Amino acid sequence: MKKVTQLGTLLFLAIFLLQSCVKDTCEQTTTWVRQTPVYKTQTELDNIAATQDAPRALRNPGKIYFYNDYIFINEVREGIHVIDNSDPENPVKTSFIDLDGNIDLAVRNGRLYADSYFDLFVLDVQNPENITTVNRQREVFEETWQTADGRIWLYNEQELVTEMMDCETRNAMVERGGVFWQNEFALTPNAAGGDFSGGGGGSGNGTGGSMARFTLVNDYLYRVGDSDLTVISLANPDAPGIISTVNIGWGIETIIPYQNNLFIGSNSGMQIWDNSNPAAPFFLSEFQHARACDPVFVKDNYAYVTLRDGTFCEGFENQLDLIDVTDLTNPRLEETFPMQNPHGLSIDENNLFVCEGEHGLKVFDIADPKKLDENRLSHIKNIDAYDVIALPNADNVLLLIGEDGFFQYDYSDPENLREISRITVEK
Repeated sequence: MKKVTQLGTLLFLAIFLLQSCVKDTCEQTTTWVRQTPVYKTQTELDNIAATQDAPRALRNPGKIYFYNDYIFINEVREGIHVIDNSDPENPVKTSFIDLDGNIDLAVRNGRLYADSYFDLFVLDVQNPENITTVNRQREVFEETWQTADGRIWLYNEQELVTEMMDCETRNAMVERGGVFWQNEFALTPNAAGGDFSGGGGGSGNGTGGSMARFTLVNDYLYRVGDSDLTVISLANPDAPGIISTVNIGWGIETIIPYQNNLFIGSNSGMQIWDNSNPAAPFFLSEFQHARACDPVFVKDNYAYVTLRDGTFCEGFENQLDLIDVTDLTNPRLEETFPMQNPHGLSIDENNLFVCEGEHGLKVFDIADPKKLDENRLSHIKNIDAYDVIALPNADNVLLLIGEDGFFQYDYSDPENLREISRITVEK
C-alpha cells in the first residue's frame, strides 16, 4: 500500500510539473482585434472649428449625401468634401469643410448638420462657395468620459493583428467568427485610462445613404449612436433642440425613415419605430438575426436587410434578408438570398442596387421580391462599393461611394449601367 501511495505521489508530481511547463510555454498563432483608445483634452475639443478650405483629395471616404445638385462626402473623422454635381458627367470638387471628428451629416433648407465627436455643428450652405458656421451645440451625442489626467476618451482605433499569443491571454478573449476580441469590459473608457469622473423625408431635405446614422423627417433630425436614439427639433433650424435621447439596445448602426416609421439596423436585428408623432417615436417591434453588420432599405411591404461578415462586423453571414413588414408589429422573414459581402443598398422603382464591398455592385429586378435572386440584371465587378444612392427625380443617376472613390452611373438601362464620371481615391 505504501508503494502505491509513493507511485501515486510521483505521478501527481509529474502531471503537476508537466502542466506547469505547458502553461509556461503554451503559445498559439492568434488573429485578434487590437483596440487603442484615442483621447483629446478639453482644450483640444474646444478649439475644433468648421472651416472651408480648398478642395483636397479623397483618401478615406465615408458617408455620402445629396442636396440641391451638390454632393457632400465625409472624409472619415476629418471633414466633408463639397462637390458641385450640376453636371453629373463633370463633378467638380469646390471645397473641403475641415471638421475634426466628423462622421455623419444631413442637410435641410440650406443648413448642414454635422457631428464632431460629441458636438453638433450647424453650417449655412445656401451659398456653397461661402460656407459659414451658424451654431455649435455642445455634448449632444453620447456621454463624455474623462481620465484622471484630464484627457477625454473619443473612440477606439481598431487594428487586425496576427501574432503568437500565450494561452492565458488568448483564453481571456472572446472569439467571434474565428477572430478574437478583448473582453468587452476591458474596452470601456474606465479600463482604458484610469479613474473617470441615409435617407431623409420631407420638403427641403437632402438624401442620404443606407449607411447613415443621421436622418431627417420634416422638422426633426434623428441620430443613432451605438446604443441611443436622439430626437432633435429643427423648428428653429439655427438652434437645434434636443427633445429626447432613448437607449434602444446595443450595436446600433443605421437609421432610415419610410412613410411614418423609422427602421433601425443593428448588429443583431432590425427595429421598427412608429414615427407618426415625429417628436416622440415609439418602439413597435424587432426582427432578430445572427450577429452581423446590418443596413436596411424599405419599399412597400418589404424591408431589405443586408448582413455581412468581416472582422469588425464580428459576424459570419453574407446574405440579404427579405422581411415582410405588412404587420409592423410582427415582421417576419420571407426569404434569404446568399450574397458575397453586402454593404449599403438603394431602391428606385423595381431596381434594387446592392453594394458588395470588394465584389462590386449588383442590380436586381424586384418586381417579384421573392424571386430577386433569379432576376439579377447586372454586376459591376471592378470597383469597391460601400454605399449607393439612386437619386430621386434625377434622370436615373446613381451615386456610389467606396474605397476606390466616388462613381456615378446612368441606370436608364439597368442591365447595362453606364459609368458617367468618377473621382478616385488618392493613396
